[in-house]
Amino acid sequence: MRATHTEGMPLLKTAIVTMTTAQLFDLGTFVAMVRRNGIGAEANPVVTSLVGDYGLPIAAIAKVAIIALVVAISVVLSRTDRRIDRLVVGLVLAVAIGAGLVGGGSNALTMGPMPLAR
Repeated sequence: MRATHTEGMPLLKTAIVTMTTAQLFDLGTFVAMVRRNGIGAEANPVVTSLVGDYGLPIAAIAKVAIIALVVAISVVLSRTDRRIDRLVVGLVLAVAIGAGLVGGGSNALTMGPMPLAR
């Protein structure tokens, strides 16, 4: 019996929510890190240049636009009957989840502990 492309939808939805959460974790910790330590604390030269040239709001808009693009491409490719397309979706979402977690984690480490209020 041939599997239909809709059978994996709950997994796709979970992966998209996880990817979005990981990327928003990266964005949130990035904004906090820049406010606390300055843009010089950012390790990604593309992001540093984007913020330097256009400001923090544009970098946040770009992040959200990239998330939307990844979601749209994932949904479109997941609806095909080609196995390779669905494998690419899984790979892209896995990389995006990993990148969000690593980025958010490194931002949090760069910020260091929060000072205690007195």
